Amino acid sequence: MKRFFAWGCLGLALLTAQTSAWGMSRLFDGDARVWVQGRTLCFGGAAFKSPGLFFNRTLQVDERQVAVYFIDVAREPYEPFWSAVSNEPNRGVSLRSDTCLAYGQAIPGFSEKTPARPLQPGLYSVTVGGRDSAGDGARATFMKTFCLEARGGGVAVVEAVYDDRQGRWACKLSP
Repeated sequence: MKRFFAWGCLGLALLTAQTSAWGMSRLFDGDARVWVQGRTLCFGGAAFKSPGLFFNRTLQVDERQVAVYFIDVAREPYEPFWSAVSNEPNRGVSLRSDTCLAYGQAIPGFSEKTPARPLQPGLYSVTVGGRDSAGDGARATFMKTFCLEARGGGVAVVEAVYDDRQGRWACKLSP
């Protein structure tokens, strides 16, 4: 019985360590939202995964206190197009499901690392990084690969799809 208990404790310790490693190896926690509001390209997030003891949980930003600390927009292959970071590491911008972080517009308390460049049709990626202040301070990182298409004197967001045969992202063709 003692041997069973010892092996059980060892197995549980290894499982807990592995579970923590799974949480640490997450590339991102949720999909970023990308949309056009009027003539403004907006970025945000709605839901993110938070690691649990055995399973990840999906949390809604409206139910939490997610604060954004940085935003990076790049044209693929990685070519920085706009980047901004919080001036104070412990203070970010509150993120709600309807928050629009507008492309190229000043965000209060942030500095631009890369000034916004004029948008062009093509493949882009965005990363919105933050933390969940309501819980244990776990990160809440939102990412998305998307396409921009010229439409009516402005741009429209078009879905990007991963092409397994070519091993890269591509813009989904409009119907």
